[in-house]
Amino acid sequence: MCIHIFVRKRNRHLLHFSERLMVFVSKYPALKQNSNVPLHERILEACRQHAAANKDSIIFIDAETTTKKRKFSDIEPAVNSLATALMKLGLKPGDIVSQVLPNCPEFLINMLAVQKCGAAMSNASPIFTDYELQNQFHDSKSVLVFTDEDRLSRVRRAITHVPTIQKIICLRTFPMKTDFPENVLDFGELVKTPAEPINLTYDMDSLAMVPYSSGTTGRPKGCRISHRNMVTMMDISVDHLNNEIAKAVFGKEEKNWRKEHTLLMLPWYHAFGMNVMLESIILGMTGLVFKKFDTITMLNRIKFFKVKLIYMVPPMLIFLAKDMMVPIFRVEPFVKVILSAGATAGKQLIEEVLKRFPHAWICQAYGMSEMVQFTTFPRFEDGHCFEQVGALGPTFEMKIINAAGAEVTKPNIIGELCFRGPAVMKGYLNGREAHIIDKDGFLHSGDLGSVDEKGCVHLTGRIKELIKVNGMQVPPVEIEDVLLLHPKVKDCAVIGVADEQCGESPKAFIVKKDHTLTESELTAWVQSKLSSYKWITAGYEFVDSIPKLPSGKILRRKLSTSEHQKEPKQDSDVTSESIRS
Repeated sequence: MCIHIFVRKRNRHLLHFSERLMVFVSKYPALKQNSNVPLHERILEACRQHAAANKDSIIFIDAETTTKKRKFSDIEPAVNSLATALMKLGLKPGDIVSQVLPNCPEFLINMLAVQKCGAAMSNASPIFTDYELQNQFHDSKSVLVFTDEDRLSRVRRAITHVPTIQKIICLRTFPMKTDFPENVLDFGELVKTPAEPINLTYDMDSLAMVPYSSGTTGRPKGCRISHRNMVTMMDISVDHLNNEIAKAVFGKEEKNWRKEHTLLMLPWYHAFGMNVMLESIILGMTGLVFKKFDTITMLNRIKFFKVKLIYMVPPMLIFLAKDMMVPIFRVEPFVKVILSAGATAGKQLIEEVLKRFPHAWICQAYGMSEMVQFTTFPRFEDGHCFEQVGALGPTFEMKIINAAGAEVTKPNIIGELCFRGPAVMKGYLNGREAHIIDKDGFLHSGDLGSVDEKGCVHLTGRIKELIKVNGMQVPPVEIEDVLLLHPKVKDCAVIGVADEQCGESPKAFIVKKDHTLTESELTAWVQSKLSSYKWITAGYEFVDSIPKLPSGKILRRKLSTSEHQKEPKQDSDVTSESIRS
């Protein structure tokens, strides 16, 4: 059993109390940590090591062209020059800098240079509107913004009402070189700055990153992520890759990550994508960098580079399971591991992926931006993650709170998952929603789940997403799993709508894969597989897409408040617009 329960008496002098707590504790082996090395130095040291092992080793390849490449040895000189330029511009420890870029080598260089100056980086989605950017810039009190020419006009409009931002640093992407406006600096010129020593002492509890997350509810909030938080997660994840993922990737072969390529197609401004990128650098892998998710490019690169390990979110799994192009490319012999996270993939979807990738280990992990990346990690010995998301990772403690507010002490009892450990954020920026971390230091996730007898964590939904039908709890994801199994369904989402007779009734939003699909077919399908209180009684609505976060989580509130198009415009791509960008 990977998790056991124990009673701990804790006296936390900062909070002036002592009480007994029932918590679940990871039984993964003790972790050797580099907790006194700040994040930027950890990544730069990895670049030095890989460059020393092979001066021509490649850190990044542009996935679209494959002709644009960067070496590991290219990173540190660019970081040192840019950091020197930023210090001359007045950047100081404790400042926050924003970044609005798609995945590209400069994204990493900017982040490391900002951290080398003692400041923190707050990444924003490259598809954000100027209104969304303005909100994040204003809330974070950013002092500088990195962007490119494609997004420059949006960023300039956004900063007009953000007085803390005086300068924009812009990466050129247009063929014609034009003069920038007065407050816009040329990234290419700044990285030519002669590097000078930067002598700073880095507090491991100072901010390294400020990702924005909606948390359990409400508007996006800045997560205060420290260097200690980040390097703890690097230690946990790299250890998991070396001791669990490697079993499936290499089998009986000698482990050598430096010979492997990985798809960096998840957006780096999101915690999942960024941490995957950083971990691949630590291991010495070559990353195939996707500025936007493209299915054909993905299949081509898997085949050409013989990619063994793929990180995905559930919308991408749907593509692997259902799209007609996947078997045509015949990539299944190469893929050894598909790790999905960001949202939960159901048993039926994973079974469909397995039919096409019978030699791959399909596994899932669970986490939040508030805890850097993952808190649960799949174990190879447990096989495919059909109905669980792995076991509690090293350094983490977990408690489960039931509906009555009491702590769960037995397996298979559902409640809210709460986590404590050195990777848990310091709180939200500007003191927002301070209650998310309780007096014992546990972060309340807002996710419902349980722990089984083997120590594996099962997710059953979100607290606020549960549909109450005549007092019975109906997780939307359970109905969605069944709907996705229908051969004519491309994507779907289920929400609860008010019902005078039974409190709430399930309503389904469906993206058709086959235009002949009818409501009667879906009704018969659901009724053949689910209990009557889980049937879709509030009707079906056919839409052209399901609104989702880049992590793959469905924006159910948007479904319940927005009017959607009644018929699909096209049927060419399974992913949401946010994933494609």
